[in-house]
Amino acid sequence: MNPSLMLDVVRIKSGLTNCVHVVYLTRSDLISLKGLGFSVLTYVWVFDPVTLSPTKRLSFYVCKDKEKALKLLRRIEFLERNPTKKNVKRIIKIEGKLLGYPKCCVDRFSNLKVEGGSPEKEIIRECVESGLFLEILKGYPNPELPEEAYSIFTTNFYPCGIDCGRARKIGKSIVEYDERYGYKIVLSVLNLLPPVFEIYRLKPKTEFGRLIHDFVESLKDLKPKAYQIAKKMAENPLKFEVDYLNKVLSDMHR
Repeated sequence: MNPSLMLDVVRIKSGLTNCVHVVYLTRSDLISLKGLGFSVLTYVWVFDPVTLSPTKRLSFYVCKDKEKALKLLRRIEFLERNPTKKNVKRIIKIEGKLLGYPKCCVDRFSNLKVEGGSPEKEIIRECVESGLFLEILKGYPNPELPEEAYSIFTTNFYPCGIDCGRARKIGKSIVEYDERYGYKIVLSVLNLLPPVFEIYRLKPKTEFGRLIHDFVESLKDLKPKAYQIAKKMAENPLKFEVDYLNKVLSDMHR
């Protein structure tokens, strides 16, 4: 089983969720998951609640209780037939429940998305202003996790704030169950760097654009390292993640 999937499944094993969303599965992964008692569900989206547009995007969900997950996916399927603002909010909230995300975080994400806001932008701002990006980059590839990092406990999850107690509690509980999961949290924070450097490249003349520009310039000697991480993640996020996890997990056993 690839190391990314192995650590994703830790969230289920720890009892904190019934289901996780995964990006890539091989036949070998499927066999391993079945042997561990997990089911894999494939869902074809008709309306994408993230981009707010029609789609044929495939999602793969690994779950412990298949029927419980299917019940939630059937509710999403029904609501997708009529993607009004109200129904899109419901879809986001149901998927959040499916994945074991805190209700406060899912509610804020759904409201921001549907009303034209950007949850991604808000979390990037907090990572800059709190110094979270800086701390992770300083210690990369083996940083000590700052308190704020635990709230970003998985990729593409956006807490209602990096000070969210519920999100932090989930992140800490997973790491307490399996300390190796800390590296997934590192990756979840670093996953926000590609848009940072894209904004820096475009140089938008906005308050947020100036914030990003000043942050990148303030990195000084860390700027080349941060740029290379962002570049590699943007080019092939799965390869970057697997390569990183293979290295740091191998180093743990030396």
